[in-house]
Amino acid sequence: MARCNGTQVTEFILLGFTSRRDLQLLLFSFFLPIYLLGLVGNLSLTILIRVERPLHTPMYYFLSHLALMDLCSCCTVAPKMLLGLFKGHDVIPIPACALQMFFFAAASDAECCLLAAMAYDRYAAICRPLHYGQAMPQRLCRLLVVASYTAGVASGAIHSSMAFHLPFCSAHTLDHFFCDIPPVLALACSNTDLNQLLLLAVCGAIQSITLVAILASYGTILCTVGRAGSCRAVSTCGSHLTAVGVLYSTLIFMYLRPDGTYAPQTDKMASVFYTVVIPTFNPAIYSLRNTDVKQAVKKRLSKWRRQTCCF
Repeated sequence: MARCNGTQVTEFILLGFTSRRDLQLLLFSFFLPIYLLGLVGNLSLTILIRVERPLHTPMYYFLSHLALMDLCSCCTVAPKMLLGLFKGHDVIPIPACALQMFFFAAASDAECCLLAAMAYDRYAAICRPLHYGQAMPQRLCRLLVVASYTAGVASGAIHSSMAFHLPFCSAHTLDHFFCDIPPVLALACSNTDLNQLLLLAVCGAIQSITLVAILASYGTILCTVGRAGSCRAVSTCGSHLTAVGVLYSTLIFMYLRPDGTYAPQTDKMASVFYTVVIPTFNPAIYSLRNTDVKQAVKKRLSKWRRQTCCF
């Protein structure tokens, strides 16, 4: 355990992806369109679900909150990352770092819970269609969303508060592009065994329980629709399971492995998937292949065109 030398750290230097200026600008030009696409896609999907009455169903209710979580993830990490790439260097004050860690951890764990709720909703709709109204009443939907947000906020509060109660002495160079939990803990000049244990316990419980629920729900769905011969439903479930697989594999790789096995460059590449890439492609995976969403988009576009023509 390192000893504190009396120098209080007030900010972290974010090293980002690379120190080469040409690569920084290349990465900036690559990530900026992805971020903007994710921002517009998730915001548009959230607004569309709220304003279109045919989309006021449990499935789209959960999807709107999933889009909000993805929007939160995008806005928490990507702007600071892009600013650092554009400027060539970046620093983040300790309070801002704590807030970034809290919001991202809360959004990530809440998203896992929402994905489990969405999987159960699809199970009820496909495997128990005659009892769907009883299985998914409005009160239960709201309760599942509140529980998801509560679990996320509790997880984010635990990790961020415990991490920033640790002393940070002379080390202030964070080898990452945002304030993720493992690289921040690596800079602490005191024992982090309790933090690592809480990371394993809290994240492990949320991710393992929700993953089992998702796999059980979609497994039952695939068995049911497979016997019925519905290729479209199998394809839809397959795309959802692919998105879930990418998200959970990166989260498990990042947070549920032994301390001391973190490799900065590999971890940065993995982090890009669940901070930028997945939130951008989730709207397409979960909605654009859906007929109801396509019809709602066409309806809104035609209405907008008529209003434009009138002017």
